[in-house]
Amino acid sequence: MLEARRDWGFSLIELVVILGVLAILAAVVTPSMMQQVGATRLEATRDETHVLYEAMVGPGAGGTNFAFLGDIGRLPNNLQELVQPGTLPSYTTATTRNVGIGWRGPYVNAGTSPTDYLTDGFGRTYTLAMGQVRSTGPDGVANNTDDIVYPPMPPTLMGGLNVTVKTITGGKTVVDPANYRVDLFYALNGAQTSVADGGAPFSFANVHPGLHAVRVVKTNNPGAGTVVAQDTIVIRPGSTTASELWF
Repeated sequence: MLEARRDWGFSLIELVVILGVLAILAAVVTPSMMQQVGATRLEATRDETHVLYEAMVGPGAGGTNFAFLGDIGRLPNNLQELVQPGTLPSYTTATTRNVGIGWRGPYVNAGTSPTDYLTDGFGRTYTLAMGQVRSTGPDGVANNTDDIVYPPMPPTLMGGLNVTVKTITGGKTVVDPANYRVDLFYALNGAQTSVADGGAPFSFANVHPGLHAVRVVKTNNPGAGTVVAQDTIVIRPGSTTASELWF
């Protein structure tokens, strides 16, 4: 006797039950997955704003790497300058006291595509303002509470320098003698330039952080004067460096 062959397909009722279970699972799992994706994008954006900021000004913490700002003498006009020099001069040490000046990037990894670094975890373009890197956050609306900004407050990036000139005359120390000036060399758009203070107290304000050459020049000689002392000095953001130059 032949057995009746069983049809192993699903009945309509079974299909309805399976679809119902899948719908319940989707309702439970989808919000959780979306939350996880959103949290990952937030974290990636926070990390990237930090990386971009360090590419502009350096890692801080007492180091001597001041990144783009130290090499060029200003913050980037746009994020592209961290990866492409444009018209900025190339890095060189053919300067006073061989202080390196000029573009020596890229200062940041561009990512898996040439423009990855320009956009946040939500695919929106970063903006720069007052030394801060800003993302519009999950809602894509600028200047509200869900914006992601690093650093949280506008940083104080510029510093200052006070120089005391000293010499020994007749066995005695003379402080800030007459007829001397102090020259400070620094980067301006990636090229070396200088500023002079012709009389004590020798003081320079609004100096970008980085390594700078400083020299003392005797001015009562004919021509450009005679260099009698020189040094290299690190200027740090938000502070004034005090230096003594002896001759």
